Amino acid sequence: MAQTEKKGGLLRKSSTSKKPLKEKVVLMYDEIFTTEDPSKSNPRFWEELFLMKVNLEYLEGKLEALDGEELMKIKDNINCLFQHCIQALGEEHPIRVVNALQVPC
Repeated sequence: MAQTEKKGGLLRKSSTSKKPLKEKVVLMYDEIFTTEDPSKSNPRFWEELFLMKVNLEYLEGKLEALDGEELMKIKDNINCLFQHCIQALGEEHPIRVVNALQVPC
């Protein structure tokens, strides 16, 4: 049986018969790094994102891996991420505030 691993957003190592599981927050980060607005398919996307513990290693890796052209394609989503971080800082929910503070700005 595969060991549980939580490195790079994976919850389970890949085995021959099973795909690796990803944390929900990692799946949501992946949605941000597409050209589509992640809140189109889930209107509560940003509210849910800041209730989950930040996976800083994964998020920083995704940001660092972008070249200029890729960054320009997802500029709107990155701007939304930081805009919602700032909005979350003004909320009364302490978990959202703490998680918003951990997003690299």
